[in-house]
Amino acid sequence: APPTASPSPLSMHLLYFALVASASAAPAASGLRIASSTARLANLALKKAAAPRRVSMRSEAPMPSGDNEAAAVAAAPEVPEIPAEPVRQPWKYPAGTAPFGNYFDPLGISKDKTESEMKRIREAEVTHSRVAMLAFLGFFFQEAILDRPLFATKELGGITGPAIYHFQQVSERFPGFWLATIPFFAYFENLRARKGWQDPTKGGDLFGIKEDYEPGDLGFDPFSAYPLDSRGRAEMKNKELNNGRLAMLGVAGLMAQELVNGKTLYDSLNLGALMPPHGPI
Repeated sequence: APPTASPSPLSMHLLYFALVASASAAPAASGLRIASSTARLANLALKKAAAPRRVSMRSEAPMPSGDNEAAAVAAAPEVPEIPAEPVRQPWKYPAGTAPFGNYFDPLGISKDKTESEMKRIREAEVTHSRVAMLAFLGFFFQEAILDRPLFATKELGGITGPAIYHFQQVSERFPGFWLATIPFFAYFENLRARKGWQDPTKGGDLFGIKEDYEPGDLGFDPFSAYPLDSRGRAEMKNKELNNGRLAMLGVAGLMAQELVNGKTLYDSLNLGALMPPHGPI
């Protein structure tokens, strides 16, 4: 309860003497009875004044009610809501395009494979597709500049013949060339592995693919040709994959042709009159 003011000792003494004096002035018949009652009242008043006061520990501020309570609630700081984490959807193998339909897997390679394994299969397919497209151009480019060889020596001369034998000819002329290229390719392979592969030293699988990694998406787009909308991106991925698959088959055909007849592509296709080194281009 809130503390109440109590009379001071001086006022209580004055009250006591006033009561005694009034008792003395009372009629004789009731003087003794009035004096006795008055004395008891005065003693009780003195004891009450001398008793220690009880101090409340409650705040003296009034409790909010009505408008005050609404104002207190409005003034309270708002606690920001924490959005719930979105449920991650499992990665699905993208559907294919015509003429093979959505999924072409006659050998059942994708059967009973985990998400990480399916991502690794698609990563390998996209990577080999890109290499094959470069290799297809490389066949024609290298054979087109045989009159201006890149790796000629005085002893062995320039590189000649079909492109399938150029690797061995470069090694004969410059034995350390391919060893010198290892750090170059290892650097970019390390970047690719760090972006897409799980770290086995931190609890990841040895050959596992990261959950948030899209196979083939290395963020390499120097000409900003990658579309911004999802439909355009899906179309671009299909074009790259289809051309890459065609390039893998095409490179296999080029190698088979040169192994069979031992001639360059220009000689086999009778393009010597139009293309270098004998043509006007």
